[in-house]
Amino acid sequence: MFKVKELLLSPDSFENPIFRMHLNCFSWYGYVASTEQAHPWFSLIRCTIFTASIWISCAMMLTRVFLSGSYENLSDSATSWATAVQYFAVSIATLNAYVQRERVIQMLRFAQADLQVFKMEADDLELDLLHTTQRYVRTITMLLWVPSVVAGLMAWLDCIYRTIFLPQTVFNAAAVHRGEAQPILLFKLFPFADLCDNFVIGYLGPWYSLGLGITTIPLWHTFITCLMKYITLKLQILNKRVIEMNIKRIKPDLVVQELTQAELSHWHLQLCKGFVVEQVKIRRFVHELQQLIRVPVMADFIIFSVLMCFLFFALTVGVPSNMDFSFMIIYLFVMAAILWIYHWHATLIVECKDDLAFAFYACEWYNFSLPVQKRLLFMMKHTQRPMKMRALLVDMNLKTFLDIVRGAYSYFNLLRSTHSY
Repeated sequence: MFKVKELLLSPDSFENPIFRMHLNCFSWYGYVASTEQAHPWFSLIRCTIFTASIWISCAMMLTRVFLSGSYENLSDSATSWATAVQYFAVSIATLNAYVQRERVIQMLRFAQADLQVFKMEADDLELDLLHTTQRYVRTITMLLWVPSVVAGLMAWLDCIYRTIFLPQTVFNAAAVHRGEAQPILLFKLFPFADLCDNFVIGYLGPWYSLGLGITTIPLWHTFITCLMKYITLKLQILNKRVIEMNIKRIKPDLVVQELTQAELSHWHLQLCKGFVVEQVKIRRFVHELQQLIRVPVMADFIIFSVLMCFLFFALTVGVPSNMDFSFMIIYLFVMAAILWIYHWHATLIVECKDDLAFAFYACEWYNFSLPVQKRLLFMMKHTQRPMKMRALLVDMNLKTFLDIVRGAYSYFNLLRSTHSY
């Protein structure tokens, strides 16, 4: 499917200020590889195994959930269902990333080359924008990663404690089937033992699957956030440069006071030409990003809205244990955060693009020659072309996110009223 040489990144790409953390994590799973690696084809094999293992874990969890039939307590099923469905959503995302891996690499190469040029040309204010973006993506990454890691540690520590001190409550698949014992939390999340009563699959399998989940779910979604914030940064810098209309960016040794009106007009037109080229590049990058995420975001839109409704219903109607309650709250937070980061940052991109028309008006256009004023007017009209991001059938914006939340709440009320009868 892939030519390995087309999937390699330069070593300096892994030091990119915006994508550094994510690229180093992706290299563990084989989604990206460096040109300095001795055997880059090994990354492709590792990526294939990783993607397949996510789908196998998802299939086993879904199989167990469907084979279990009805549960005595709704709260008992909520955690298993939520885990299985979340893995189904991330399985779609990882398979999509695997299939579109070449597109991801091309986008990263473009961003790396662009940021290298930017660092050489940027002034102090623009470098501050870059550093602010870097801190922002780091914060968003931690915001999503911390609850995922906390949930994983809760399950792991529970398993370790009971394995050491209460082993009879761990290796109890037969007793669980007879209804004489309850499985440990890790087996509720990843109940492989019910499908195959084997130590490797039934015990070590959940450990491996949990590790995949707590790293992959936040990693993929925050990586897309980094790409979206990179677009926002590009638009912010373009807005700033348009307002300044500084021709020394093209030729630093120019002495503006010594230029004739014709020469000034020439350099201003060259500056406008650069702005148009930059806008076209941004639009192409947005299009590539939309092509990359439209399927998994649409899946998240459908899956998470239904699952959030179900979890709210389980919290209200059921009587969850403290552990199950904690997990359901974490799941609700993570799902809401995933939906929010997509729709919020898509809204930021549109708003920054809309600001571009005001930036052309805010520059001192009245002091320029008539040809430059006409060019600026044409560019203002060009910036008014819509630039929306869509996930197949739905627009990605804050209105859509609020519609998801309202829809989940409406379905929750419907379920609750039906249950009361």
